[in-house]
Amino acid sequence: MKRLFSLIVALGLAISFTVPAFAAGTSGAQPLTKEDCTKAGMKWDSTAMACKSKGSKY
Repeated sequence: MKRLFSLIVALGLAISFTVPAFAAGTSGAQPLTKEDCTKAGMKWDSTAMACKSKGSKY
């Protein structure tokens, strides 16, 4: 019983530490600053204060 409890706790800790690592690696995230937008090869819209793709009309 003690060994089963230890296994459950270990699995819980492993999952709680790995989930944020996978969530942070999202590649579809939009740059939020002008500098990051420029580094990503996108166009910064000063009016909207947002990063847009170079081919975007809006």
